[in-house]
Amino acid sequence: MSAYAARGGLAHAKPLSERGAFIATLVFSLFVAVALSFPRAEIVWRTGAFFDSDDAMRAVQVRDFLAGQRWFDLFAHRLDPPYGLPMHWSRVVDVPLAGLNLFFMHFLSPEYAERATRLVFPFALLGLLLALIGWLASILSNAAARLTAVWLALLSGAMFLQFAPGRIDHHAPQIVTLAATLGLFLQGLDPRRAARLAVAAALMALSISISLENLPFFVVMIAALPLLFVSDGEAAHAQLLWFSAGALVAFPLLYAATVPPAGYFTSACDAFSFVHLAATLVGVIALTALALFASRLATRARFIAAAFAGAVTLASVNLIAPHCLGDPLGGLDPLLRDLWLSHVVEAKPLLSLYATAPGAVFATAVPVGLGLFAALFFAFRAQGVARRRWLLLAACVAAGFAAGLWQMRIFTSVTPLAMAPLAAAIVAAANRLSADVSPSLRAALIASVTAFVSPIGLALALPSPEDPDAGAERTCLAPDVLAPLAELPASRVVASFDLGAHILAHTPHSVFAAPYHRDNHGNRIAADAFLAPPDKAETLLRAADAQLVVWCPRAKAPSALATAAPDGLAAMLARGEAPAWLEPVKLGHTSLLVFALRPVEKMSVN
Repeated sequence: MSAYAARGGLAHAKPLSERGAFIATLVFSLFVAVALSFPRAEIVWRTGAFFDSDDAMRAVQVRDFLAGQRWFDLFAHRLDPPYGLPMHWSRVVDVPLAGLNLFFMHFLSPEYAERATRLVFPFALLGLLLALIGWLASILSNAAARLTAVWLALLSGAMFLQFAPGRIDHHAPQIVTLAATLGLFLQGLDPRRAARLAVAAALMALSISISLENLPFFVVMIAALPLLFVSDGEAAHAQLLWFSAGALVAFPLLYAATVPPAGYFTSACDAFSFVHLAATLVGVIALTALALFASRLATRARFIAAAFAGAVTLASVNLIAPHCLGDPLGGLDPLLRDLWLSHVVEAKPLLSLYATAPGAVFATAVPVGLGLFAALFFAFRAQGVARRRWLLLAACVAAGFAAGLWQMRIFTSVTPLAMAPLAAAIVAAANRLSADVSPSLRAALIASVTAFVSPIGLALALPSPEDPDAGAERTCLAPDVLAPLAELPASRVVASFDLGAHILAHTPHSVFAAPYHRDNHGNRIAADAFLAPPDKAETLLRAADAQLVVWCPRAKAPSALATAAPDGLAAMLARGEAPAWLEPVKLGHTSLLVFALRPVEKMSVN
């Protein structure tokens, strides 16, 4: 490892050529990202299509916010009528989206201002992510690894996944926040840069106020602090105090800024709530006590004190909300879990894809595994602060890899992190194997290996069969398909889970069902009605005051509903039949089947 890597930090002054090479690499990689994702960007700009339910739902939330919905009113008022659904999303991501919308409305119509926002937002975050992964590599290794890490981050598929054109959900901001927090934490492992840990704590608070998806990574980082205390004693005094100070300021401030006052003492397992704030405060107070009162103890006594601090923090969670120590989606109705969540690909274990798409499994897991192996290898070779940095990075990657085996969507967060050690390994191997060749040949070797071991490179080398139903399902969600439905007077609509958010985004209607775990009530109304025999379905829908039934015969979710109950309403609609109490509504060109509930008086006359 180079002397630069052994120091484990960024130099205070960069040569102009090195800085220029990084900027050029970043700009060119973004140009490649634009070129590769342009077809989707063109569809977003031309049609306003949403490629994911969460993006559609986020757009609805931002529109309502711009239309005057209060900051702390986090209800989706057109979901599960007449009550509305309290979303587990905060306003944090709404702020930049609303700001971009207002900016673009100076030049564009509101419709196109939103589309411009949906293109600029993920692209700006992608540029920030690439820069941050390069920064991580430079903290750990050298300038060449920094450039390679940018390309590996790009080739991890970011521009096709959470940073794709049109993506405005919270996942991209969370991935960026995770990378920035980890970089600051790695720097803070050097006692001379302990103040960076206060900023890392503030970024953790910001991330938690958005959603809890980074929590497993943050637990790993925070666990490094008591380990430092046990190992270094008084030498870790400043690091513990700086982190505690940042957390004690940032967490309460962001809690007050994002949690409605009426819910200050309510504990929810799926969003920033009282149990998370309390556990954080207990934990940082315990860290402060360790730094102030126990740092001069013997190693064994420090270990006991640190273990006690951890136990107290865990006990606070168990005391306030013990159910939050388990599955955060434990409150999801079992029927809805079977009908909806079990069919969501990103929520499945990675190995569940192996039978049908082994290439995708390898392309997802192998680069992360290589990055983990590289981090452990460098940790074995390094000393001092550099070793600790490699070990912490390896622990974060290992935690993400394990969590990704449980739910594959977590690989979109951990893969960029793993690209930093993988880049360092590629550069180190190329330098070792090609010490006597020209710099251009060495660069070509690095580029070739980078392309081959990247997720996209492996995905191209190990192709997986395409989903034959994907295109058919998209036809149900396209704006031009939903446009005729939007021409009807605002009504209460019963449709499948996947259609819900898109109907909200493209029409004035309310919906009962949407793919959100808090919507047990509305989703059960739709599920029970579609699964019930037609006569019982009528009773359920009239009791819910539903007015329209929307059916898309090509989507997966309706197909699952039809299969689950062969004698149910969904199966009947799937056969092209409809009960007498449903009146077909004639619309323009659309693949949707729309029915209105006939008035009871009219049915009795007939």
